[in-house]
Amino acid sequence: MFGLSGKIFVWFQSNLEQRSQRVSVHILSDLQFLLSGVQQDSVLGPLVFTMYTRLLGITAQRYGVIYHLYADDTQLYLSLDPENELNFSWRLS
Repeated sequence: MFGLSGKIFVWFQSNLEQRSQRVSVHILSDLQFLLSGVQQDSVLGPLVFTMYTRLLGITAQRYGVIYHLYADDTQLYLSLDPENELNFSWRLS
């Protein structure tokens, strides 16, 4: 979707793969490997967030849903007809 290749792709890959973390509260926890996320204060953080949420925006637009993204917050706005029971027959899972 974003056409990353060559050195740029390797740079992204090296910042997203094989990451781990520990927690220290009086003792140090075991090392845990991360399956997702971007390290805090990373130069890539805002860019990766934008890339990650791009599909959400495309999908929302496709279905006529108004949306707003800011930092780590996402808001979806839907208008439903209370007289139409079909509007209330689906659930988010």
